[in-house]
Parts: sequence; C-alpha cells; structure tokens
Amino acid sequence: MSSFVVYIAVSLDGYIADGAGDVHWLEAFEKDDYGFEEFLESIGSILMGRVTYDQIISFGQWPYGEAPTLVWSRGKVEDLPAGAVSWSESMEKTAPWLKEKAGGRDVWILGGARTIQAFLDAGMIDRMDLFVIPVLLGGGIRLFGEEDGEPQLLNLDHVQPYANGVVRLSYTMR
Repeated sequence: MSSFVVYIAVSLDGYIADGAGDVHWLEAFEKDDYGFEEFLESIGSILMGRVTYDQIISFGQWPYGEAPTLVWSRGKVEDLPAGAVSWSESMEKTAPWLKEKAGGRDVWILGGARTIQAFLDAGMIDRMDLFVIPVLLGGGIRLFGEEDGEPQLLNLDHVQPYANGVVRLSYTMR
C-alpha cells in the first residue's frame, strides 16, 4: 500500500530555502550520498507545488524521468516534462490520483512548504525523512510554516549521522 512521504533537507534552524527561495546553501553538502537513489526507486508518484517545480526546472535537466508527477498550481503550467501533469484539483481528488499512479509504491510529497503543510494538516503524511543540514540560515522559508496549528506527535524510527554533520531523522506519524 502506498504511503505519503516527505524527504527533504532542512537547515538546523528549520528553513528549506533562504529568504529569496534559494537553496544554494545545500551545495556544500551535495557530494555525499544520503541514499537518494534508493529512495527514488521506492517512489511511484510525486507531488510538488508550482514554485518548487519552477526551481527544479531552473537547475536544468528534469531529474525524475517519466515518474507520474503532479505540479499543484492555481494556474495551468505549460511545457511540462513527460509524466508531469498540471493540477489544480482539491486534496480530495489529488490524493487518490497520486496513490493510483504510484501503483502500490510510495508517494513523495516533494515540496514546497505549503504543499507539505497542506498534507500534514489533512493528516495524510505517513513518514518524514528530514535531513538536518548544519547551517543556520537565520530566515527564509520555514518547512512547517508560521501559523499556529494542532500539535502532531511523531515516532522517531531512525537516526543516521553523516561525517559532514548532516543528520537524517526518520519519523512516522502517530
């Protein structure tokens, strides 16, 4: 059965991007292997917001092949890569589409923060792998937003420290 998973890098102070939406601060940590290829093989479909899509496209080549991908946006997104679909439907229609396309594999809620928060608020995230990067950004785009919400309890399943100071925290939702 498909699970909805978050797999994301976050600064030590809780940001996924700087104030300009840039992730250049991750470059110093890109050469190390954090199991991304293995993770990607477990994924059957991907959901991302429009801003995240635009940022990924700005890096050059589309990294997800023809994996079924929804780009969640209020407006239509043109010239998408093979396998990607512009999507503006409600969460009630989005989640079943993602699970169907995943074919029993996991669904990656790639980002950004608003997309992840929407799935968290709906109680739909099953697992989170947070890669805590030893950088203090001091501001930017917070992973979990600024608004008040209900506390959500998680179970810590695994901790993986890396020699460069990165720590992988793997949680399941209670």
